[in-house]
Amino acid sequence: MRLLQHITVTRRLGGLVAMAILTLLALGAGLSLSERSLLLQERQNGVRQTVEIAHGLIAHFHQQAAQGKISTEEAQARALQSLAALRYSGNEYFWVNDMHPRMIMHPVRPQLNGQDVSGNKDPTGRALFIDFVNIVALLHKSISGQAPPNPSRGYATAAV
Repeated sequence: MRLLQHITVTRRLGGLVAMAILTLLALGAGLSLSERSLLLQERQNGVRQTVEIAHGLIAHFHQQAAQGKISTEEAQARALQSLAALRYSGNEYFWVNDMHPRMIMHPVRPQLNGQDVSGNKDPTGRALFIDFVNIVALLHKSISGQAPPNPSRGYATAAV
């Protein structure tokens, strides 16, 4: 207490104000991080729900083909046509590529359809479609216990 007796009232009040400001800044930073986390989680949930809708469309056409109501080719064409029209979050879209990766359907850049997109890179030089294929192969292996078929070999290979 003797220490505080040597400090003037003005400095004590200034210290209290500074402590209050630092506390408010820390609280604001914590709330901002929490809000960011919530926004990211909301976006992930929104994308997950949209992917579930896309999956539902594909499953519907698959079921129609499995029941013999339409041919497999027609089911695939209808599924691709439905996915091409599907948008979320304003202008976001779905595309379909195979495991090569070859573009099956791109609604915004149809000139890519049928093209090998393994060499397509983002501005930082990452081969995104190769990354996408690798993620799918990794997820498939973790769910099924085996890698999906390797298009260059014609059979499943162990994912490393």
